[in-house]
Amino acid sequence: MTIYPNDDFPQCEQHGKAFVRVCKSSDLVQKQGICVEFNEYSQIAVFRVDDALYAVSNICPHNHMPLLHKGFVNTEACSITCPMHGWEYSLRTGQNVASSHSRLHVYEVFESNGWVYLEKPQTHEPAWVW
Repeated sequence: MTIYPNDDFPQCEQHGKAFVRVCKSSDLVQKQGICVEFNEYSQIAVFRVDDALYAVSNICPHNHMPLLHKGFVNTEACSITCPMHGWEYSLRTGQNVASSHSRLHVYEVFESNGWVYLEKPQTHEPAWVW
């Protein structure tokens, strides 16, 4: 599932950060990600692992492919594995579990009254874009 937020999506502010309501809580199924695409370079993968929600960049740093939301979720390690080349990242920290040289950006996410709210990313063009 891919969600494309726009200015019509309800927003709120917490702790000085802007959040956007992206989906119903029931849309997040255990071990299955959703993609929230703000623009081509600002895509966030959101996951439910047990009773917690996690949000990380949907774009794998290895090959800049926007498909982490389709990856394998390891609930014991609380990690996501990229389906393209197998790079594994912690959902808590974004750190690549095999290397200290690669990490995903981690975003805040929370539930309120049956809805999921996601931190709005700062829009910028990544350094890897040519």
